[in-house]
Amino acid sequence: MDGKALLVSNNKLSGALPAELAFFKMNYLAVANNKLSGPIPQSFGHLQDSLVEMLLLNNQLSGCLPHEVGMLHKASVIDAGMNQLTGPIPSSFSCLSSVEQLNLAGNRLYGDVPDAVCKLAGTAGRLANLTLSGNYFTSVGPACAVLIKDGVLDVKNNCIPGLANQRRPAECAAFQSQPKTCPAATTQVTCPAAAATNAAAAGERKARDYSSYVTYATLHQ
Repeated sequence: MDGKALLVSNNKLSGALPAELAFFKMNYLAVANNKLSGPIPQSFGHLQDSLVEMLLLNNQLSGCLPHEVGMLHKASVIDAGMNQLTGPIPSSFSCLSSVEQLNLAGNRLYGDVPDAVCKLAGTAGRLANLTLSGNYFTSVGPACAVLIKDGVLDVKNNCIPGLANQRRPAECAAFQSQPKTCPAATTQVTCPAAAATNAAAAGERKARDYSSYVTYATLHQ
């Protein structure tokens, strides 16, 4: 395996993700299946020119989904599923022109599923799997509707009117009545210049086996 890596999944680690990790310019970060808590550090934006895979799956991370994660334009895997993250998906996620696996399932995210993110499965990117089930999203746009039909986007167990397999209305209403402190998603975002190059090189989406990714492969070692 080439590049710097921190692969410490399945280790019962607790506490916060150190913000200082962002200054090691690592290529692979896997801390899945631990007991890490607190927010995803905004400093992770400093990894935008190095990080290829980030696996935060199944911890106790909380706080708003940070804008800086959307700057990780080289990342093919971003998996923060099964945590306690909240807020809308930041507009910056439209900059993830290299992402193939994007999993945010099992959190407390809400608002619209950005059509700009769903368009990453087309000519703008390489997205092959977008998993948003088990959140509180309330709408999808036309590009996202196509991905649902194609089996690329999973939005089961949300709060989207007109779609099957959603949460009960009372459950959605109870969540929506709670105070929301995360910033609203903006309509404009400036992507890293290299993201445009990634998009230009993007080919047809193709789902790869999970074992072909470094971070996912370490879960079963």
